[in-house]
Amino acid sequence: MPVVERIVIKQVSRPGKDDVNEIIEWFCEVFDLANKGNDLEPAIFKEIVSNSMKGEGITSRELTSELEMPRSTVIYHLNRFIDTGLVIRKGRKYQLRSEDLASTIEEIQADMFREFGRMISLAQRMDEMIEVEGNARRKGRRQ
Repeated sequence: MPVVERIVIKQVSRPGKDDVNEIIEWFCEVFDLANKGNDLEPAIFKEIVSNSMKGEGITSRELTSELEMPRSTVIYHLNRFIDTGLVIRKGRKYQLRSEDLASTIEEIQADMFREFGRMISLAQRMDEMIEVEGNARRKGRRQ
């Protein structure tokens, strides 16, 4: 079964000050993972970023213990992070898809450029097909 990632990016005003928690919240909101003021997703994401930068991942059990949330809730949100392409699972541990957040964002950008390239090629092919179809119809009406 093919891997399907859904990347949603919303335009959100940048945080007004250099505060790590506000920046984490901003990234969660930009990737449509949380609404402003929701603490769970930013807390999960901060733990993942922090552990990834140490070269480690974090398990859902560790997050459950750290955040005092039901494991099913934590796993639900971890899967949402995976769906965006920000987070990957290696064995039982969750981590950023790259060694730090900046590199992860660069990889997502490259994915988007690649996908838009594919979309452009397919759109050009469709334009050609519609043009040929339109020419055939016009030619048929003249006869």
